This record gives sequence, C-alpha cells and structure tokens, in this order.
Amino acid sequence: MAAVAGIVLAISMGWRFSGYLNEAAEGGLTHDVLFILMAYRLPGFLELIIPVSFFLAIMLVYGRLYVDSEMIVLESCGMGPARLIMMTLGLAAFVMAITGAMSMWLKPAGEEQLARLFEAQRKLTEFDTLAAGRFQTLRSGKRVTYTRGIDRDKQQFFNVFINEYKQTNFYGPKDVITVIAESGRIRVDSEGNRFLVLRDGTRYSGQPGRHDYQVVEYEEYGQLLEQDDPAKRHRKRTALPTHQLLQDLTIENISELHWRFSVILMVPIMAILAVPLSRVNPRQGRFTRLVPGMILCFLYIISLSVGRSAIEKEQIPAGVGLWWIHGFFVLLAISLFKLESFINFFQQLIYGKRR
Repeated sequence: MAAVAGIVLAISMGWRFSGYLNEAAEGGLTHDVLFILMAYRLPGFLELIIPVSFFLAIMLVYGRLYVDSEMIVLESCGMGPARLIMMTLGLAAFVMAITGAMSMWLKPAGEEQLARLFEAQRKLTEFDTLAAGRFQTLRSGKRVTYTRGIDRDKQQFFNVFINEYKQTNFYGPKDVITVIAESGRIRVDSEGNRFLVLRDGTRYSGQPGRHDYQVVEYEEYGQLLEQDDPAKRHRKRTALPTHQLLQDLTIENISELHWRFSVILMVPIMAILAVPLSRVNPRQGRFTRLVPGMILCFLYIISLSVGRSAIEKEQIPAGVGLWWIHGFFVLLAISLFKLESFINFFQQLIYGKRR
C-alpha cells in the first residue's frame, strides 16, 4: 500500500507543483511558499490516495497468493472466505483510522492554512513577486514590469522598466505609459499604503503619433501600489473543521459532512470488493482483474463526487445523502461472493463428473 500510495502521490503532487511553478513564474506567488503550499495540500491528496492504494494493494497481494497457489493451500488448511474477510477488515480498520484523520482533521486544517497563505500572497504587489531579469505581466494584462537587479533586504530595484496600457483594445495604437528609472524602492506611509518610488528616470505617456505625447524626465516619481481586498473572499467549506459543519447544518455543509464520512466508509467496502476481485486462476496471472477492479474503484469515487454535487443542488434529499451509493457497492460485493461460490460449485461439479 505504501509503495502504490508513494507512486500515485508523486504523480499527483508533481502535477499540482507544476501548476504552482507556472503561477510563480507569472508573478502570482513567491518562490519561497511553493513547498509550504505542497505540504498543506498533502492531506487533501492522501484523503483519496490511501483508500485507493489499499484497494490496489489487496488485489496485488491476494492475486499473487492465488497465482502461486498459496491461497489454495491456506483454504485446504481450513481458512475460509469468512476468515479472510475478517483479516482484511482488521487491516481496513487501521486504514480507516488514517483516512479519518486525513478527512476529518488534517485536510480541513491544511485547507485553512492554504486560504491564509493565499490571502497573504494576494496582499503582495507585483514588485514583491518580481524576479530579476524577467518581464512580468500583471494579472489584468495591462502592465508589464522588468528590473535588472533586486535587493530584497532594502526593497530596492535597479534599472526598472514599467509599461502600462490605459486601454486594452487590440486594434490601432494604444494609449501607453512607459516609465524607465535607474533605481526604485518600496515605501510605506503612516496609513499603511505602499508606494513605488522611482529615481532618475523618464516617463513617456500618450498615444504614439499624436501631438499630445509627453516625455517627462524626473528625479523622483511615486506611484501607489494597489492591493486586493481580502475581506471580499469567503471561507471555503472544505476548510471548516468538522465540529463547525455539525453546528451549522446548511445544505453545503451537509454535503461536505457526507463526503468526509463517505471517504472513511469507503475503505472497508472497497476492501471487501477487493477480496473476490483478486481471486484469479494461476494460468491467468495476478493482473487479470486489476483493470476491472480499478474501474469499479474509480466508479465508486466518481459516484460519491456526483452525489455530493447533487446534494448541494438539492437533487438528492439531505437525509438520503450518499448512503445509497455505499449500499449499492455493498450489494455488489455480496453478488461477487455469490458469483464466485457459484463458479466454484460449477467447476467442482464438472470436475467430479469427469473423474
């Protein structure tokens, strides 16, 4: 299980980390928070990776035992399907405890820290995330900034270039403000407003080709740095602790509660499903039923995700929740056991007649 979880986690986090790298390259994040972001994201990844890895681990291990005929020897020594299921559920209880910690506590705490970290990043200006020797475009697409060198300790910039569009039309000449400076620094006034103060440069403004085009040389030039207002952003329900969800039973919080409990309950159900699915003929190989098992596993997860969205949209009553999905897969597991018993009885009947 650890091996499978490590591989899936490396792929998932690598994909997410590449997204953060792109955002940092565009100036949306500072490079020193990238690994912190990934650490806070880790419980959210493990919430689903651990149950899926446990399911695949059961199929791989039990499939190996069937292929090597070791499971046949164990059955001939008196270990029936019921005992095998109880042993599997004993392991599932340990995995349920880990998944419960991820879903109920660690993931909401990580999501809360992520929200605070992103809020702090939104308070930064483009000059806080600026990298030396690179043209950086503002999120609005109206301004491009460049500096050749940066002194982070003194918050000072060297050889600054700023090009800002007053209009974003794509056709014809644009009304542009271009500022060039030998140096610049960030200053904060008594009210907490931040200003970019440039020294020894030139400011060009206007539309190329018009007579009102201005060229101004200056010794000192100040510009207010605008910041996002974090008060307008609401708290995500995935970041709410479980006890807060229980105290405020809105339809969105109920759907989130159903999801958290479902991730835990999914572990023993998937473990029971894996037992009959792992039973293979030695001539077939242990990977024969791995693909159908993975399809059932992902179908289970997708059904829970769709059900959560349906609860939010009030297409499914909150009282029904996601329990009917778990019930369906429990019935499916029982059907697989019955099917295996019927196949074994049929094979023994044919084999006995041949003898």
